[in-house]
Amino acid sequence: MHVTKLAEARPERGAGWSTQPLTDLSWLLDAELGESEHGALARMTIEAGGEQEPHRHPRAEEVAIVLDGRGAALAGGRWLPIEAGNLLHAPAGAAHALRAGAEGLDLLVVLSATSAAAAGWEAGEVSAAEAPGEARLLSGPRTDAICGAGSTVVGRSSFAPDGGAHELHRHPGSAGFFVVLAGEGAHLAPDGGEVAVEPGDAALLPPGSWHRFRNTGPGEVRAVFGFLGVAGVDDAGEELPEPARAGSWN
Repeated sequence: MHVTKLAEARPERGAGWSTQPLTDLSWLLDAELGESEHGALARMTIEAGGEQEPHRHPRAEEVAIVLDGRGAALAGGRWLPIEAGNLLHAPAGAAHALRAGAEGLDLLVVLSATSAAAAGWEAGEVSAAEAPGEARLLSGPRTDAICGAGSTVVGRSSFAPDGGAHELHRHPGSAGFFVVLAGEGAHLAPDGGEVAVEPGDAALLPPGSWHRFRNTGPGEVRAVFGFLGVAGVDDAGEELPEPARAGSWN
């Protein structure tokens, strides 16, 4: 397991992502941060009045999750209103863009490629001829259900105050990620200890790695989780440990 603290996120400096007006994007997990082999995860903010140019990623699909704010998304050739909880899914080669409203936008971005360079960036309002589909908006205002998006699966979870937890388990078929949005908690570390996490921290869970999360604070923990490199939660699989191992971390 690898955990990137929000303060350790790496700003993107390459063309495309970093050249959009009033936009800031920093990577939390990718081939460099966590040695991800299946995807990349970033935090992106667009200030009020900021707008991306219409573009596409020829070698990766993108899922952009609106954490806060309002604005609009270019999907399927139309600008559609977006708000907290909405997801924009753009298959590889599909044209898309985001525009911030008066409140700005705070987003979590997931790529099926392991870096911005691997995903590529091409400007233009028209999707590539080989794109498997158009960008689409999954509406909310809060998308709690798991949403499969080609080779990325995204969902939301919450944990009750003072000890709410996942049972110890693993996903043999997929790498996973877990990002805390609110509250504080702890992940199981490989040595059996705990890794404390706060809002904005991101964990990368290799395929088949045992993991568990528990709320260590007085308030509810809200988080976004997902699987990389699979089309659905069933492809990730889930295994529970023998009772003796399950009780080894309390």
